[in-house]
Amino acid sequence: MRHPVEEIVEVTGWTGGVRQGREWADVERDIGTTLPADYKELFSRFPSGAFRDLIVVTNPVDARTDYPRFIGEEVFGILEILADEELEYLENADYRLFPDQSGLLPWGHDGQGGMLCWITEPADPDRWRVAYYAQGMDHWREHPGPMTEVIREVLTSAGDDNIFGWTLGELPRVFRVPSIHLGDGRWLPSPEYR
Repeated sequence: MRHPVEEIVEVTGWTGGVRQGREWADVERDIGTTLPADYKELFSRFPSGAFRDLIVVTNPVDARTDYPRFIGEEVFGILEILADEELEYLENADYRLFPDQSGLLPWGHDGQGGMLCWITEPADPDRWRVAYYAQGMDHWREHPGPMTEVIREVLTSAGDDNIFGWTLGELPRVFRVPSIHLGDGRWLPSPEYR
């Protein structure tokens, strides 16, 4: 079986790159844990963007990333939202939040209010599972991981055999940097990605 990152590159036809802006050691220190190797490998090849317009991710080492926003909002801000008992994200779910052992740690979203998180157990981050919260359906789904396998499955699936449980049909199998939709299927990349 091929490595998921190589298949993701092939399926999307991605030929762009990353502008290194910081070291992984700094990101891991700021988050408070070692991150999975596949995540770091993926972001050595891809900047921030969206896979199949469904999985939206931010590359924390890319120089174009607003790093304080990433740490403050996309990591710890999401953890605060998940912890808000009034919002009931964890009601009827057997999850804790990072930094607790086996706590949820966000790594992406679906652009529609759904969240993708690692389940931070066991101690080896390369064995972390993935949990997805479906906004509007008020439930969690799990995938055995790693996160690049979740992305690969979403890119190659036509049916509902993916973490979302959605029939993906003819959605384009692309990676799109942060862009503005112009209509008629046209997209304009944000200035820093042109």
